Amino acid sequence: GINAEYGQAELAELKISFVAEEDSYKCGMNSSGTIPDDKRRQVLLNQGAVERSRAALTRTEQIAVETETLGNEITGELGNQREKITRTRDLLEQTDSTLEKSRRTLLNMGRRAITNKIALVVIIVLEVCILAGVLYWKFAT
Repeated sequence: GINAEYGQAELAELKISFVAEEDSYKCGMNSSGTIPDDKRRQVLLNQGAVERSRAALTRTEQIAVETETLGNEITGELGNQREKITRTRDLLEQTDSTLEKSRRTLLNMGRRAITNKIALVVIIVLEVCILAGVLYWKFAT
């Protein structure tokens, strides 16, 4: 009945539409000059994909800029830390040099103290000998 006739009419219209679409394929329009729904859907899907890609690219660019900024900040901070480490190393070397001088000075002072003690013992022994000699000479004579 009516459904069969409608189906045959629709089939004939599709055949005509198909031939017309082949002719107008490059512009994407059907024979009536409009864009078919399936092509419209495909264009919208493609447009959505392009927008998502554009948004992803924008996010990627933002991340790249943030990463570059962070990298520059880290590089600056590392430079500051390197300067601090260099100054600390120089101060440590200077302190080490000062400690070495102090150690040598203390060793010299220790040697002098020992030398002075030996000289003092020798002087005391000589004074005792002289005192013994004077006492002997005074009482022995």
